[in-house]
Amino acid sequence: MLEKIRQLLKKRGKEIAYYGGLALLLAALALASHGYRTKRVQAEQVRTPAAITVQAPLPTATPEPTPEPVRWAWPLAGEVVGKYAPDAPVWSGTLMQWQTHPALDIAGSPGEAVYACREGTVADAYSDRLWGNVIVIDHGDGWRSTCRGLNTLKLVEIGQSVAAGDVISAVGPSVPCEAELGPHIHFELTRDGRPVDFEDISGLRSEA
Repeated sequence: MLEKIRQLLKKRGKEIAYYGGLALLLAALALASHGYRTKRVQAEQVRTPAAITVQAPLPTATPEPTPEPVRWAWPLAGEVVGKYAPDAPVWSGTLMQWQTHPALDIAGSPGEAVYACREGTVADAYSDRLWGNVIVIDHGDGWRSTCRGLNTLKLVEIGQSVAAGDVISAVGPSVPCEAELGPHIHFELTRDGRPVDFEDISGLRSEA
């Protein structure tokens, strides 16, 4: 048997070697191709994630608080019988003389309620021979209002806080130095000691 194999190899040795080498080459090529495909698949499967940009939230602006508008109230809902005239003299039928009038004279019935024109603190309350009962309210920031010709000082006291529209007194029988006008209050408004026209700054008119 071995002798037959040796004779076969001797006769066809070159042919066997050729086909054997060819088989080894094909096997090597197949192995190399398999390895290339495996690496490519692995490379495609493992991808580097793209960078993610995280946008910072925009800062939220804090709205500034809107200041509440100043609230004004008419001290008395009556007819203006004496106009504001701080510069032009007007005739006083009671005193029989020309004089300026940095205030409003507002008519009312005796005992009719008189109101604080704006929030503030009662700064003074007193009786005067020419003006009758007088109440002064400090509204802050240099503002002051004065009501003259009142019938009582008992509804408020000095240092008391009041709000716009609070009742502070009532209309008296008359203002002694303006008696020709009948029952009314003499209402003055000042800022830093200078007279101010209440109708202008309040946005209200006498018929309000």
